[in-house]
Amino acid sequence: MFLRRAKTRLLFHRKSAKLNVNPKETDAKMRIRNFVILFTVLAFGIAVSVNAPAELLFHDDFQKDEIGKEPAKWELGHDGSTIAEVVADPRDASNKVLLTADKASNASRHDVGGSIYVVGDANWDDYVAEWDMMFPDDFYMGVVFRFQDGEKFYLSDRRQGGRDYHFYKRQGGWAQVQAGMVENEPEVWYRAQLTLAGDEFTFKLKEQKDKTAFDKIEPATEGSDATFKTGKFGNYGLVYIDNLFIGHSVEDLVLPVEARDRLSVTWGAIKGRY
Repeated sequence: MFLRRAKTRLLFHRKSAKLNVNPKETDAKMRIRNFVILFTVLAFGIAVSVNAPAELLFHDDFQKDEIGKEPAKWELGHDGSTIAEVVADPRDASNKVLLTADKASNASRHDVGGSIYVVGDANWDDYVAEWDMMFPDDFYMGVVFRFQDGEKFYLSDRRQGGRDYHFYKRQGGWAQVQAGMVENEPEVWYRAQLTLAGDEFTFKLKEQKDKTAFDKIEPATEGSDATFKTGKFGNYGLVYIDNLFIGHSVEDLVLPVEARDRLSVTWGAIKGRY
């Protein structure tokens, strides 16, 4: 009888110990546990993305270049009579940008003696490029892609009048690949995007201040040609260029430091919840 009562009291005390739990303490522990799990997963994801093979092929914002000098990361693809130089942004003197020639618009085109500066690798094939661009005046100017030499490249070209924007092929002369159209005007900063996918080319243009994502922007020019499979990227004629990114996809057009910035911002948001 004594043993039976002792066992009953022991079981009662064990059950009481299990039931004697502070609800607030349990909730706090659960929140801390969830916080630790969430942060661990986030940190691991950021670490994987930062340490993954970089897909950003090229970036230049000219901030480390000296004003009045040629751009350090660019090279002459076609050696003509003009010189590209880093200058103060005409819209913001504290910013540095590239002015692609030191002569007037007509004299800056390669087919009348101007130079072409390029970046990248001769084996570049498919990529997405985004950059800021401003036209000094109402003339022919733009960028080249799949550039192999002064007589083998494609051109994305602004035409006079502020509407026509075409693709051309240079191969011993000019051949239009595809006509296009987008409203634009001189002395306004624009953001441009060029996408190369096999034989398909797409060019888009919007004002720099326009925050609309490019996947919501209608193409200015869409063309197809299979002549040149690879080549470098560069300027054509007299144009201002800044903030150039080139990568395998749109998601690659960020600098590694931006991943760390995103981590600190996310960390701050998490801390605010706990």
